[in-house]
Amino acid sequence: MIYLVACLIASAVLLGCLAGPALDRLRHPTTNPGTAIVCWVAALAGTLIAEVGIIAVALLSPPAPGHGLLEWLRNCLPHHRAPAITMAAGASLVLLTACGSRLAHSLPRLGRALRHRRRHWEMLKHGRHADVLVLDHPIPVAYSLPARQRAIVVSTGAQETLTPAELAAVLAHERAHLRQHHHALLLMLDLVHALVPWLPTVRRAKSSLPPLLEMAADDAAARTCGHRTLVDALCRLGTAPRVAGALGVAGSTTRGLAERVLRLESAEPPRPRRIVRLVAGTFVASAVAVPLVVVAATIADLSTIC
Repeated sequence: MIYLVACLIASAVLLGCLAGPALDRLRHPTTNPGTAIVCWVAALAGTLIAEVGIIAVALLSPPAPGHGLLEWLRNCLPHHRAPAITMAAGASLVLLTACGSRLAHSLPRLGRALRHRRRHWEMLKHGRHADVLVLDHPIPVAYSLPARQRAIVVSTGAQETLTPAELAAVLAHERAHLRQHHHALLLMLDLVHALVPWLPTVRRAKSSLPPLLEMAADDAAARTCGHRTLVDALCRLGTAPRVAGALGVAGSTTRGLAERVLRLESAEPPRPRRIVRLVAGTFVASAVAVPLVVVAATIADLSTIC
């Protein structure tokens, strides 16, 4: 039992504290963004699984109130002394209060963001493309929203500023965001950051993952429309404001946009080598499977302990 708990804590430390600094190096321009994105998502998922497992063990370990549930009330409680029961109950109450406070503070913010996205999408009525809504505004902007229909928004200012080829590259970029479900990844990132914002891996993912998503969409658009066309479109839209709750082709920061332009202007990024794919695949499988197996084994072992 003690070894399983030690493995669970070690998984939380390795993924939540040490994986982030290592994965942060994958933001290098020559790195394949798809490989880096998968590794970041696996690290976040494994961190969340390990943290949930630690909380579950803390609540279910004897003599915590969660141990044994009804059987604990009937059989296990008489075998423990009153001071130990009182201390365990107090610690469990503090833990539940802290988690509840964090959720109460964070979930309303996520709810407001989702409502803002829905209201923004409902304001937009017209568009020539089947999946595009046209916003009557002179500022050139283009972005996508997590909607089932007409999820791409393009302003009239962007239509007037961009050439037909550049507009096609922008639409290909936003369609890549939607096809690869980048909005869902950002929503998962917001949720994990709301729950455990103090972990280094989560903090680094908050700043590293969005640029990687933009790079992945850039690669998809460049393969379809060409690197030079996409670079010209990015430069024309570089001063556009960022829309809350959306993924815009111009990104969120001037520095991030400059890195993407330099990356596209350089030689085509090499495909990841076989050894890199092997290491990344091993990390992804281990980051998710190991905490999950350890959590399941620990809880199963706890069910046999009084």
